[in-house]
Amino acid sequence: MAGRPNKAGLDYFELDCHMEEKVRLIQAEFGLKGFAIVVKLYQKIYGEFGYYCEWNEDSLLLFMSENGVSSRDEKNLIDEIVAACIRRDIFSKRLFDEFGILTSSGVQERYLNATSKREKVELKKEYLLINEPINTKNVVVNSISDVRNSVSDIGNEQSKVEKSKEEKRKVKESRGKSAAKAAQPTAGQIIDERAFPAELDAAVREWVKYKIEKRQAYKETGLRNFLAQIENNAKTYGAAAVIDLIRYSMSQNWQGVIWDRLAEGKHGARHETNGRSGSGISVSTDENGTVWPVVGGVDWSKV
Repeated sequence: MAGRPNKAGLDYFELDCHMEEKVRLIQAEFGLKGFAIVVKLYQKIYGEFGYYCEWNEDSLLLFMSENGVSSRDEKNLIDEIVAACIRRDIFSKRLFDEFGILTSSGVQERYLNATSKREKVELKKEYLLINEPINTKNVVVNSISDVRNSVSDIGNEQSKVEKSKEEKRKVKESRGKSAAKAAQPTAGQIIDERAFPAELDAAVREWVKYKIEKRQAYKETGLRNFLAQIENNAKTYGAAAVIDLIRYSMSQNWQGVIWDRLAEGKHGARHETNGRSGSGISVSTDENGTVWPVVGGVDWSKV
């Protein structure tokens, strides 16, 4: 079980009957309200951290609430009195500007005298206006940077934990994607399912490779639909006609195979025997050796 934290503030402080001139000038400038505010500020300092107090907009609002002050005029008056205390060096201007605190060398000396019998008194090095007490065994002087570093270390540890969790999450996602990818059949496996004749199978694989090179690779559903079209057209017009049309489409750098050309008798009927294609379509050959179908009495080699 952790020990109780060391007490910082005081239960009471000494108030001289004859105040120093700087405080009397505040009373002269602002009347008894000025004196009362100075005393209240001393109470705040000695009662909180003992040798300083933080002073900002939030501190001012709490100070007003605790002392029954609510009007804007009174708020402005407190601001003016605090500013006058800093101007008259009742509180250190340097430490107020740099750290937003109210303190003085007199406050710090009185605090050390009042806590001389305490087991441990902790001070912040950057806030000190007096020489660091070197002969007082119960005084420990720390640096603000020590606290910041400890907070930073905690933050770094939290950052490491969060980073580790993020890395584990990414690994898990990567594994999940890899597993999903592995579960999907490859293009070759999908083509194997059709068991096309060897030459048609080779033409189909050439076409799929051609599409990949054009950066238009098929997704699984698209490829299956394409293979179904090949199978249906091969049954209708013959495998040879489909092979010729696929290869002609590649030679023309087309993005797809125009299956209607099989029905039209253009590009895709192979000459096999006696002027007939394997699909039963009449064909002829032009002067370049290209095979053209003859459909409805039209010789496409001469068109």
